[in-house]
Amino acid sequence: MTGYALKLLVVAAGVVGLALGHTLHLGRTCPDILPFPNLSVDKTLGEWFVLHKFDTDNTCLMWNLTKGELPDTLQVTETRQLSFLDTLGVDHTHAVTARLDINNPEVPARMRIRWPTSALTGKADFTVFDTDYTSYMAVFECDRAGLLHRRSVTILSRQRNIDDMFVARVKRLLDTADVSHSALSTINHDLCRKTGNHNWHVDGDLFGLLPGVDEAEVRRRVSQGVKEYDVSQLEIVGEGVEPEGKSFRGSIIGHQPPTSNREV
Repeated sequence: MTGYALKLLVVAAGVVGLALGHTLHLGRTCPDILPFPNLSVDKTLGEWFVLHKFDTDNTCLMWNLTKGELPDTLQVTETRQLSFLDTLGVDHTHAVTARLDINNPEVPARMRIRWPTSALTGKADFTVFDTDYTSYMAVFECDRAGLLHRRSVTILSRQRNIDDMFVARVKRLLDTADVSHSALSTINHDLCRKTGNHNWHVDGDLFGLLPGVDEAEVRRRVSQGVKEYDVSQLEIVGEGVEPEGKSFRGSIIGHQPPTSNREV
């Protein structure tokens, strides 16, 4: 496999990997989950093991939170092993770096994040809603695209394991906010490698991996495609369509209008 082919696989697997870490919901309104009061940002810095996350099969997820170059900013670097590349037997590690903006220093637990793979959705809400700084931390993310929004919950630990009482506490807080946690997956941290034969780090230059296509061009094409697409031809496929605020698992596909002999 050539180096360029591997880069294309990284782009595809990286985008899919982040997309799978979310649940999809009707409507643009994100749940109002309460931020952790008086968050001490400095105490959240450093390495965290991602032990639970919405709907993902990637392994060895870790976050490293550091101070950003600008005031009231942080950087989060997520490292992981992509299950898709593991299946192909590619010895690798993969990292993505995003910037966190603290828009209101009086409520530092409410931030905004821009993952470099989010060409369509742009910035997302990033709320630290529970932590004790030394053992665990819980983060809620939500972004919007068109008539939909995506949610993700991440439970992190300073160690490779986490006490069940912390997970139960996070779930109770989600229940209080009317956020379903049924999509939480457990992240495997067995057989993790620090480095591999191929080590990719994606930041703002994700689309530089594709020849002749920069991020501005991707945004233009996506915007044009959304503008020209007939929303009436969308079908949500999953466990049924539920009102805003309720979760469904599935995908969105284009389809033809139902014929007269099809049940509606």
